[in-house]
Amino acid sequence: MPVFSAYRLLFYILIYKLIYQVEVKILERLKRIAAINDISGLGKCSLTIALPVISASGVECSCIPTALLSTHTGEFQNWTKVDLSSQMLKIAEHWREIGAKFDGICSGYLASPAQANLVSEIIDILADENTLIITDPTMADNGEYYTGFDNSMCEAFKTLCKRAMVITPNITEAAFLSGVPYKKPPQDREYVEELFAALATLGPKIIAITGIHTKNEEVGIIVKDLRNGKSCEEMRPQRGGVFYGVGDIFASAFSALLVRGATIPEALSASGLLLEKSIEKSYLGDTPRRFGVEFETVLPEYIRKVEDIFSSKAF
Repeated sequence: MPVFSAYRLLFYILIYKLIYQVEVKILERLKRIAAINDISGLGKCSLTIALPVISASGVECSCIPTALLSTHTGEFQNWTKVDLSSQMLKIAEHWREIGAKFDGICSGYLASPAQANLVSEIIDILADENTLIITDPTMADNGEYYTGFDNSMCEAFKTLCKRAMVITPNITEAAFLSGVPYKKPPQDREYVEELFAALATLGPKIIAITGIHTKNEEVGIIVKDLRNGKSCEEMRPQRGGVFYGVGDIFASAFSALLVRGATIPEALSASGLLLEKSIEKSYLGDTPRRFGVEFETVLPEYIRKVEDIFSSKAF
């Protein structure tokens, strides 16, 4: 065969392979997460964060609301709340009836400790052997329980953490769940490792602890994969005060990226970018804290980061 013809054949083979791989990637089934969380109508958190962030991650977000609140419970007064326990199993059963499949189930805020049993039943209804179960034990911060919560909520979340592959507590929640006394900042590495060891007894394989102040001037996230003992972290400069909704931003992005097939370091890097940029926007713009951080304008940059991650996996 002439050399020119051989090169041409090789060229056509490479082009065909490229087109085939692109088509396979395009036809890849969209992953789907069932997000079990509350709806706070004002003050960005919970499902009003989970829905856009999971969607921006390239994953479909289906919602099972645990409660409807007029606002979240931090820095707002006279907020309204409707417990939606009566609807949760009905939603899950309807989804099963129509044959909906779920690649992930991510639970967050519960309206009451009793809802932990409902979430566990929903997992039984919707999950199969390939469904990634994630628990974000939303109940406390800065060494204290949220308004209306106590140790009974902690016990409820323990039951869900025992069923989860991934858990994403902040450092207060990690202390409460583990039984290790909460330590005010700064928290040294030895203390964080003690938390990881105690949380491991609950059964998860991946633990992401947020809001860790390893030094007075920095705060961040440390993730440990208990399957191989490897850890990775994302630290950022500390900015004063409380930023509402940041835990939901991280849990939503991190969970969606893992469900989609990102590695732990990739998922942490991208979710950490969204978190840091959202806080930075709010801090520099002096956004009123109780209304939540300005994540919306950061989503385009986050989406580009996500596209970079998965475009490298296409071939």
